[in-house]
Amino acid sequence: MSLAESPCAKRARVQQLQLLLQENRRELAQCRQRVARWAAKRGNLGLTSAGQKAVLACYCLSNYNSAIATKLAQQLSDLERSSPQFPSEPLVQSLFRETNLGELLRLHSDDDDWTKARNVAVRFVAEVKTVDYVHSQNSLHGVAPTSAEVFAHFAQTRSGGLPEVLPSRDYIKKWAAGWRKRFGIRRAALPMAIPADAPSLRAKVKCFWKMLAFQRGPEACDGREILYLNVDETSVPYTARPAIGCVINRKQYKGSGLPAVPHAKIQPAGRRGTFTYCAVIASNTGIQPALPHFLVSNGTRLSSKVVKAFKCLPKTQLQVLRRKSAWVTSDLMIAILQEVAKALEPFLHQFRPVLLLDGAPAHDSEAVMRAARKLNISLVYIPCGATSLCQPLDVYAFSSFKQYLRQKYHEHRQTATDGLPSTLA
Repeated sequence: MSLAESPCAKRARVQQLQLLLQENRRELAQCRQRVARWAAKRGNLGLTSAGQKAVLACYCLSNYNSAIATKLAQQLSDLERSSPQFPSEPLVQSLFRETNLGELLRLHSDDDDWTKARNVAVRFVAEVKTVDYVHSQNSLHGVAPTSAEVFAHFAQTRSGGLPEVLPSRDYIKKWAAGWRKRFGIRRAALPMAIPADAPSLRAKVKCFWKMLAFQRGPEACDGREILYLNVDETSVPYTARPAIGCVINRKQYKGSGLPAVPHAKIQPAGRRGTFTYCAVIASNTGIQPALPHFLVSNGTRLSSKVVKAFKCLPKTQLQVLRRKSAWVTSDLMIAILQEVAKALEPFLHQFRPVLLLDGAPAHDSEAVMRAARKLNISLVYIPCGATSLCQPLDVYAFSSFKQYLRQKYHEHRQTATDGLPSTLA
């Protein structure tokens, strides 16, 4: 048997329902306000009132350059690029036309409402002019300005002169990183290009291909198929540069028992110097697995113990040469030609080898030419200045090969004791 609800309980329940109703009304009103603000922002290019003022100030202070104002509007907009209301030059110009003239005149006064917008616009215009400065330095002078030089230009453009005291180096690096990210500028070195006369270079390349066509003639190759070979060398550092990746902030190392400053360890003997890697590639993929390749080092860097340990590993086509110097000389080039000829013996009945070489001093000596004639290998020299166009190893192979080496060295660091890979590894 249930007891009837008392008047006090009824009154409390009614009050509770009234409070819930008021709370729901407030939430509904706030939701309507948010929808109205969002609709207003969509109508104003996805910009807040402060963002609109900043864009208008940028448009006026950049001498009515709509392209610069549009870049700022796109950075401040909350809309997606696929949205039809996303800022574009016509939409920014219409925003300027629809703004009251009296409101724009307040921009040039000391009105506090426009101070923040004016500061944002001045800073952004200076950043855009700094981008133009970097572009001119890259294209006209072939120079990649440093972070300090870029910041000095930015500060001078923004304030009309260099400040008496520049910020700290860490601040400049942080500012430069954010500026590069906003404007899509990468941090890299410009590649070196040797100036060459275009008609002369075309003539050299044309002559080179004519020489190869002559080598392919039936009267020159005795009915055998031409096998093009390319031999070239590249330097491999003893210690690869550390790979760019994730690094924990130094502040998190305090009290953790780990080193205060994390760093990649390096053996004293590996700070300077390089191996020389000599590669041999062929135009026939069936013959390529039989061809040798060479790693050359001096005796002090590569001990006899490491060479003996290498010979105990599973046999491959790699030959490790321990010599007085890691430089490729004429004598070493003759030894390489002899090994290549030995590997080609089973194929000489079907192929006639033609070796492409660049004009390095160790390649074009008389001793090398005589040795190649004895070994029945025809030599064709790539014209000076055209190796980046005609030499396959330079065009296709060495760049990806060195990336592979850096990756393997990074993997060895992860598993080696104290992060120091052994020479044999």
